[in-house]
Amino acid sequence: MTGRVGLKHLAERLGLDASTVSRALRGDARVRPETVEAVRRLARDLDYRPNAAARTLKGGATNRVAVLLSPPQQRFASPIFLELLATLDQALRGTGRTLAVFAAQSRDEEPAIVRSLVEDRLADAVVLGRTRARDARVRYLLDRGFPFVTLGRTDWPDAHPWVEIDYARAGVLAVEALAGDGDGRPLHVLAAPPGLRFADDYVAGARAAAGALGLPPPHLHRGELTEDEGADLAGPILAGGGRPALACIQDSFAFGAFRAAAALGLRVGEDVTLCGGQDFPGSEHTAPPLTTFSTEDARVAGLLSRVVLERLDGQGGPWASHVIAPTAILRGTHRLREG
Repeated sequence: MTGRVGLKHLAERLGLDASTVSRALRGDARVRPETVEAVRRLARDLDYRPNAAARTLKGGATNRVAVLLSPPQQRFASPIFLELLATLDQALRGTGRTLAVFAAQSRDEEPAIVRSLVEDRLADAVVLGRTRARDARVRYLLDRGFPFVTLGRTDWPDAHPWVEIDYARAGVLAVEALAGDGDGRPLHVLAAPPGLRFADDYVAGARAAAGALGLPPPHLHRGELTEDEGADLAGPILAGGGRPALACIQDSFAFGAFRAAAALGLRVGEDVTLCGGQDFPGSEHTAPPLTTFSTEDARVAGLLSRVVLERLDGQGGPWASHVIAPTAILRGTHRLREG
């Protein structure tokens, strides 16, 4: 047949009420099992697909999971989010659900996007990243009882499910790798803006590692996670001389530092040493190859997908927390120097 197959057509073919067909498709226990099987068999044969918009207007499930991408999104500023989208999309397909992606242009608009997701019934659950300690998005979702999972913890770790990369450990690994050169270079830490949980943890870990190794406190520089910002942050540091060592929370910053060094005629590995983060594609092909750390993106994406599906299936607390430890990827002459 031509045209979209609707509930009414299924009902007519089976001699049932449309309401019975609707309940059968949802697996309602009030419908006899043989009726459920007959309805679902015909739906498969005729390639029936539910009208998501109509179901939403009636207050039903949307069968969508939303992922809110925080800024910046240039070149998918963090590969972990691309890994998450691909993994979650595959996981949802087997459940008859789809993925919806929302991208915020500024952090200030993120709470409004989350409110719209809930109040306009645009999704049944949401995945959030780049958490803050007292995150307004999380507080709103908790107050509304809306299913969600976060990449990163908040000040309410027992109130919602989350998966976290141990960025404090990442900061330790970066300082240990740079200090392993043993030539006493002044240490600079390049991190994301303050208030972002993962960035604050990275800074705390780097400072703790410097203290444990008997090094002076590192100089701190903050900015948005882009290659351009990395170049802007690194430029004045490199122009000041002193053969500095730069611990970059993300490879995007390190790539920018490579660019800034080239513009000043400096050699990475000699005039400046670098440690990046998250093992971006291409980090092994810089000259010299970039020492970085892995955040186990595939594993994190798999955990987030599993947890959000558990929430959609009605699993409640207490929530299991998942902390993923990063691993150092040492390249060139770098080695870990431990206190």
